[in-house]
Amino acid sequence: MPVFGGAIDVTVRARASVDAARRGPGGPAVVTVRAQVSMREHCRSLPALRTLAAGGLLLAASAQAQNDEFVAPYVPTVEEDVELMLDVAGVRPDDYVIDLGSGDGRIAIAAARRGALAHGVELDPELVELARANAAESGVSERVAFLQGDIFEADIGRATVVTLYLFPDANLMLRPKLLAELRPGTRVVSNSFHMGEWQPDVHDMSARSSGGVLLWIVPARIAGEWSVEIDDGAFSLVVQQQFQEIDVDIGIESDVAGVWSGLAAGTATLTGDRIRFDAESDTVRLSFDGRIGDGVMEGYVQTVHEQRFFVGRWRALPAAASSR
Repeated sequence: MPVFGGAIDVTVRARASVDAARRGPGGPAVVTVRAQVSMREHCRSLPALRTLAAGGLLLAASAQAQNDEFVAPYVPTVEEDVELMLDVAGVRPDDYVIDLGSGDGRIAIAAARRGALAHGVELDPELVELARANAAESGVSERVAFLQGDIFEADIGRATVVTLYLFPDANLMLRPKLLAELRPGTRVVSNSFHMGEWQPDVHDMSARSSGGVLLWIVPARIAGEWSVEIDDGAFSLVVQQQFQEIDVDIGIESDVAGVWSGLAAGTATLTGDRIRFDAESDTVRLSFDGRIGDGVMEGYVQTVHEQRFFVGRWRALPAAASSR
């Protein structure tokens, strides 16, 4: 239903959410409305779009008073920012790119031009057909597909890269799905908008959009206690985690060489399925580098002791599993 005319034609396609239960004594019902907004022509000002959309949301509220799920907005991404998003994500021919809220298909099509496989998920069937036509015109139909559907129900487990241009509320609603369904190391790239407390690994402000391009690398879940074994002994590793930010603490279990007294954890980083951390005492320094997969952490450890340098292997299992 067109709600505004003129140079900018904004259509509100609402699956509205109305909460009339929070009615104050004798007061009006509190109404919450969320809707998908589609721009039919270019809108250079996002604040202007929000203003126009707000008027449309009021009409949507009166037309559809029912509980329903939030549908993410779609706004076209300028071509320069499409390429920057793919650059920041490091899209390669061996990637599988999924664009959530794919609109006219430009992001997925650009990924296919780089040799990647891609598909887009879009609620509006007209935009799905437009995207398919654009893919055919670009000569990449064999590498890209477009599906009509709800982004919150989309199958995203195969993706190595997920692209978004959604408002912050939509990003926040998607965040649990992204963290639960995507494999560690998957790259998530967003035009302009954040993920709340999940801080980006990269924030490139060279984009034409005012918010820049943000990149997150899905972290492995490693919080808890682990039992670590290396050639010279064993120790417990306790990991505290909030998204990709981790702190580690060490407790010595056995010290074959007798050089670990006072060993304490230092810096620790987690990037996707890769972990690095240091441990140091007055006489020894250990630097761990490893991968996480199938409930195991393992890799190489560099040991420096009395000006001698050693390289060995290390392996860690969850404490509960290692005690069986």
